[in-house]
Amino acid sequence: ATRMFIHKSLVQKTLHHLSVVDDDERIAPLLKSLKNRYLGEDFTDAGTQLAGGIQLQQIDTLSKESFPPCMRHLHESLRAEHHLKHFGRLQYGLFLKSIGMTLEQAMTFWRSEFIKKMEPDKFDKQYAYNVRHSYGKEGKRANYTAYSCMKIILSNPPGQGDHHGCPFRHWDEPHVRHMLSSHGLSQKNSDQVLRYTRDSHHQLACQKYFEVIHGLTTAPFSLEHPTQFFLESRKARGGLLLVKQEDQQEGATAPPVEGNEFGDISVADLEGLDDDMDTS
Repeated sequence: ATRMFIHKSLVQKTLHHLSVVDDDERIAPLLKSLKNRYLGEDFTDAGTQLAGGIQLQQIDTLSKESFPPCMRHLHESLRAEHHLKHFGRLQYGLFLKSIGMTLEQAMTFWRSEFIKKMEPDKFDKQYAYNVRHSYGKEGKRANYTAYSCMKIILSNPPGQGDHHGCPFRHWDEPHVRHMLSSHGLSQKNSDQVLRYTRDSHHQLACQKYFEVIHGLTTAPFSLEHPTQFFLESRKARGGLLLVKQEDQQEGATAPPVEGNEFGDISVADLEGLDDDMDTS
């Protein structure tokens, strides 16, 4: 408890000054370099251990139950627009890899969505390489890891038409409030989350969101990574998907009911790229 309190205090003090120094020409280069200095867990092992543990038909339900807001927004934008721009694909694709989506599943997932608005040939020629690249099968053949919260907050802010980034960092308050309401949060709970965003405590806002949607007074961890959010959510829900995709209303928060045949990810499972890529 003491360690968590100290960690939260340090995060609060650090993030409090971000909005002030973000535009300072002397400090901006240093801030940008911090994305390469994340020393927390990169969750590479989690992705390896969970590889193939999720099914493509589960993604819509998982996105509502256990994705952090940044990844849920990317998923819903992909479903609505059948496309994500470069940094959105990187942020979301590496997250999906980290929670167990295999290369074969990823190719099917991205292709099936993109060809809803383009010819299959175009996907195969312009985008399939990117998917293989993110899994280390092309280019440098590096094992790329999912973005941490700090990297998402500090690097590549979204522009017009982009959907990547951190909602608590990059969106205005009315937009965030609308998102929270659409996710089933009451006005009181939304106010608790927004209190942190007003003070530039973006990760603490996301952690409060986690606590609210899981009915917790205090989360048993300090949030540092979207994959951590997902894994902790699956543990909090007992490793079970709670509502069948066809029964879940758009935007509704899943209630705590018994699991069903979608519960393929067990608690035991949970415990136990920029170069050379198309940017269109």
